[in-house]
Amino acid sequence: MPELYLFSAFFLFLAALLSFYFFGVYANLFSSDRFYIPGFCRLSNNDCTSIVDTKYGRIFGISNALAGTIFLFTQTVVLVCTYLNLISNHYAFFMSLVSVSLGAYLIYGLIKLKVKCNVCITVHAINMIVFTMQLMNISQ
Repeated sequence: MPELYLFSAFFLFLAALLSFYFFGVYANLFSSDRFYIPGFCRLSNNDCTSIVDTKYGRIFGISNALAGTIFLFTQTVVLVCTYLNLISNHYAFFMSLVSVSLGAYLIYGLIKLKVKCNVCITVHAINMIVFTMQLMNISQ
C-alpha cells in the first residue's frame, strides 16, 4: 500500500524532530521547555542527556541524537521518494532495518544505564512502527 510510505515518512519526520530536540537540549541550543514538544516527551532533568556521554550515547564519535536526526530526516526523504516511485522500496526497508537494529542496542543501553528517557523510547517505538509498515510493503 503506497500510502504507508507517506504515513511512515510523517512518523519519521516527527521522530527526527524529537531527536533534534534531544540534541538541542543536550548541546544547550535551547531550553527543554519547548511548547511544541508533548509533555510526556519533555526532558525535565539531566538523566536523559547524561546518556550521550556514555558508550551507548555516541556512534562514530557523534551524538546519537545528532546522527539520528540526520538519519531520520534522510529516511523521511527516502520514503517520500519511494512513494513517488523515484527509488526502490528496498532502500526504505533497509533503512528501517538499520534503525531497528541500532535501536535494539540503544534500548539495551537505556536498560543497562537504568535511564528512562521518554524521547528515546518514543523515537524507538516510531522506528518499530515504521519497520512494521515497511515489512507490510515489502511483502506485497
